[in-house]
Amino acid sequence: MFKALQLKVLFLFCLFFVVSCGAPASKPGSPVSDQELNAAIEQARSTRDTLLHALLAPKPSYDFLGVKVRFRMPDGASDDNWVELVDYYDGIFTIRMMDGLTYNTNLHPDRTLDVPEKRVVDWMIVEKDGTLIGGYTIRLAYEHMTPDEKKEFLRVTGYKID
Repeated sequence: MFKALQLKVLFLFCLFFVVSCGAPASKPGSPVSDQELNAAIEQARSTRDTLLHALLAPKPSYDFLGVKVRFRMPDGASDDNWVELVDYYDGIFTIRMMDGLTYNTNLHPDRTLDVPEKRVVDWMIVEKDGTLIGGYTIRLAYEHMTPDEKKEFLRVTGYKID
């Protein structure tokens, strides 16, 4: 229960930083640019095999496997949300919603869905000691945090980011 709460806080925190995209940033505390976000998404997609191997042969040290899925809102805008990875087969991820989405009552917590891999924009593995593997959009948001924000982020999530 506590770990799920930590993840929810992380996702809300990351969502705040990722949706505040603006001009290219060069210092902590500045917004994430679209170019940087697209590069992080491409890096996640190009390393997806690491996640698939972890799903097929999970290590005892793994605490959480998740993917960030792009959902379409009724107005046509997109909303990226972290969800729990359940399975993968033939280009389709089976996911479990961790949070509900207010614009779609069918997307409530604990609901399982099948989503095509093209809608997955990032992935992460969290080990029991807090080590974060993958999570490229999280790392990008972390790079743009001030030192105080980074300290609080690590305290709240328990993550270890190298």
